[in-house]
Amino acid sequence: MGKTMGFFQNFNLDLRRLSDALIYIQNTPTASQEELARGMSVNRPVAEGFSAWLRHTGLAKIVVNDVSQTKKSYQLTQFGELVARYDPTLSNLGTQWILHYYLSVKQDEASDAWYILINHYLPFHTDFTSDKFQAYFQNLMKTDAKNRSALTKDPAAALYTYIQPDALAKLHILERQNKAYVARRPNYPSPLIIGYMLFDWWQHRYDYTNTLRFSQLCNEEESIGRICLADVSQVRRFIIELTGLGYLSFSDTQHEPVNRLQQRQASSLLEQYYKQL
Repeated sequence: MGKTMGFFQNFNLDLRRLSDALIYIQNTPTASQEELARGMSVNRPVAEGFSAWLRHTGLAKIVVNDVSQTKKSYQLTQFGELVARYDPTLSNLGTQWILHYYLSVKQDEASDAWYILINHYLPFHTDFTSDKFQAYFQNLMKTDAKNRSALTKDPAAALYTYIQPDALAKLHILERQNKAYVARRPNYPSPLIIGYMLFDWWQHRYDYTNTLRFSQLCNEEESIGRICLADVSQVRRFIIELTGLGYLSFSDTQHEPVNRLQQRQASSLLEQYYKQL
């Protein structure tokens, strides 16, 4: 796993630039940072930043091509391949929710400020200032920070992500009001996107079981309750929708189990979603 703080080289998420990077490495997977910079018509630091954004948003990975482990190339993930084919401008709401999902979970890459904001802070703070979130982040991360400036810049970049139209403002997760940030009612995507986020999390954390308690789906880190900033009633609506589509069975018992009916890969929901666009 690469850098979890300061990975974006001080360049905030910009979907147009991220799209440019995605399209270039789709066509030139062995591109160097210099070649990526020329392809994006930017300087090398910007290219390095958006190379990292590609990885942290789940669109691409870096693979080593030779025994000496010196020659590397980009490889689009299955999500990246679908986006490059069906939504290369990254303008679709479902695409943007998956970008948000990968920023908010710890898998191949971790984005600490986004992970903490979504999983730990916003579920309990609906009206706050940038300084308050920064202080919270610094308190959690100060012993782990190798890049001290990132303790200030990363939380600011995470907040920026959700209020700027050229980033993920379309999700309606946050709103800027004067000097405060206020949590909003999110603009939720298709049930297939919700299902993808649920099953991908399930397969990474609980692939050994097809039954989880409803409270786990609401409250655990990286669950749809946390990722979607959804209350209990909204999570229940998500589950009812996915049950209606045949992906889950829901039994409202004392222990509130949710039974996964189909042993299918999460990616199949993503493929179905994009083929309907």
